[in-house]
Amino acid sequence: MQQRFILSFSCIYSREVVFVKSIWRLLPLLCLLFVAAGLVCFPKDASAGALEGLRLCGSAVIPALLPFFVISRLFVTLRIGGRSGKRADFLMRSFFGVSGSCAPALLISFVGGYPVGVSTLVSLYQSGRVSKQDAQRALVFCNNSGPAFFVGIVGGTVFGNVKIGLILYLIHCLTALLAGALTAQQAAPLLRVHRSEDAQRAPFAQVFLRAISDSCAALLQICTLVVFFSSMLYLLRNTGILQLLCTPLRTVLPQSAAQSLLSGSMELSTGILSISALLSRELAFVLCAFMLGWGGLCVHFQAMSLWQPAGLHPQGYFLQKLLHGLLSALFALAYSRGSAALLCLCGAVFALAVTMPRLRKKRASNSKVFAV
Repeated sequence: MQQRFILSFSCIYSREVVFVKSIWRLLPLLCLLFVAAGLVCFPKDASAGALEGLRLCGSAVIPALLPFFVISRLFVTLRIGGRSGKRADFLMRSFFGVSGSCAPALLISFVGGYPVGVSTLVSLYQSGRVSKQDAQRALVFCNNSGPAFFVGIVGGTVFGNVKIGLILYLIHCLTALLAGALTAQQAAPLLRVHRSEDAQRAPFAQVFLRAISDSCAALLQICTLVVFFSSMLYLLRNTGILQLLCTPLRTVLPQSAAQSLLSGSMELSTGILSISALLSRELAFVLCAFMLGWGGLCVHFQAMSLWQPAGLHPQGYFLQKLLHGLLSALFALAYSRGSAALLCLCGAVFALAVTMPRLRKKRASNSKVFAV
């Protein structure tokens, strides 16, 4: 009797698993059908969203990203940074588990914004200065927002105070480093990486024109994604589906805040600009910190469009960006409220991130002892 019960339960469980897998496989097709139906039934809304996306690309995306794309590619191709120093290599290996050659991508990501850091890291990998293992590990924490977005849009447009934008930028940079240290793996042994010398022998004019063409190709993909996501957000908002998706969030957030959070989780700029309508400045401050740390699906697809053609497959990227957003919201809430409990929690997170390299070394040494 017991064996029959176990067999029947296992059959039912296997059928449910197969059913869930089939539904999961059909999900992309269902999404495509929904998009096609929305474009047919609501063409004006889709066109208005696409037009808004084009305006955003012309006014913000292209002016902000194109110079940094060109400069980062020239930086990598001409090897201006040279080889990484011992201190940079020690810090990057200790805290992030990657070689010091990934340091330029991390620094440029804090200056250039999304997704310049990913573009720089892919260029470093394709030029042979970074191994594939280090590139895949560094991709999860080298995609960050830049100061121009914080000062111009967040501080100037949303809050009307540049100081608030700078504070959010400092929180963003700090939590990006903490999230990268908390999720880092044990550094791999030093590997000899093949270094291409063709780019050094090429004339500067040829290198410059190649950087321009590569940057334009990357920007074309990025702008296409921005226009597409902007169009989809208009469809979701005007058809009432966005309000329906915000239903689970209404228990903890107001309706307007829930819509801004969901919009920013998909397309960052749209969600950030809609935050200015919130009455609570503290809630807007915390939500803004989270969305800038998370980045949005549009930013993640932009990054994927850069690393996938290079054959890179980072693991834990989305979990790390979610951790970055949650830590940013925690530090922003602690700053705005000044609560002793929140400040202690932030201090505990900071202490854990600082001591994480020693914990990883100790665990690696213990594993070697057990293996022997």
